[in-house]
Amino acid sequence: MDRDDLVRDALPVNRPYDGLVAEAYDVWLPPDGNYSDRDLYRDLVRAGDGPALELGCGNGRLLIGYLADGLDVEGVDSAADMLDICRRHAEAAGLKVTLHHADWTNLDLGREYATIYNPAGSFALIHDEDEARNALVAWRAHLRPGGRLILAMGVPHPEATSDWEWRVRRSATRADGVTFMVHQAVSLDPPSRISNTLDRHEVWDPDGSLRTTYLRRHRLRYRNQAEIVDALQECGYEDVKTAGGDDAFLAFGHRAG
Repeated sequence: MDRDDLVRDALPVNRPYDGLVAEAYDVWLPPDGNYSDRDLYRDLVRAGDGPALELGCGNGRLLIGYLADGLDVEGVDSAADMLDICRRHAEAAGLKVTLHHADWTNLDLGREYATIYNPAGSFALIHDEDEARNALVAWRAHLRPGGRLILAMGVPHPEATSDWEWRVRRSATRADGVTFMVHQAVSLDPPSRISNTLDRHEVWDPDGSLRTTYLRRHRLRYRNQAEIVDALQECGYEDVKTAGGDDAFLAFGHRAG
């Protein structure tokens, strides 16, 4: 029997990063961490020469540093708890932050930006193609004339998946000694580039005893460069181009000036 026939639970898919997930994420990826994409998006925001919006800002992993640099950047996320953590980081740093709690797929913030960027490949969380195009159209409407959207994306190599075999995905210990760990099992369908993922989260007390554990499900739709280019053009973007290889690339699209 195929393993996918055995893994048929009805856990909800792609729930917001709230509750203990938000706490864990902030320990794994704090704003003062060392991230390879930090300088990249900072330079792109500066080049835009105007207000910017980060799609999926989470706990402020990137956003807090950009505000500290004096950049005009706002954040949007679907997880209220992540935004609360981001606000606390901003307050602790003495920074003023503008955050929006909203659904990406029908974004309507009532203002325009010079730059909108979506880091870390989180566009893959919008696995439904109609919803993905709705999101791209909504994001374009938030660009000022001549403004630019930047999407990060990548397609995993088929051999990189674990076929529902568990592995440790992340682990880190908070200042109070509590450890957050997540084990992950993945099944990827290469032809469709749909990835189904189970995350088993664990919270451990300082003495090494297990406090709680819970499961989350994700469904991701990885799009290659040709698919992203086609989607952006169909949604009205101009001067569409990509940079990088299919394993990790950026896609750029402009709103007509």
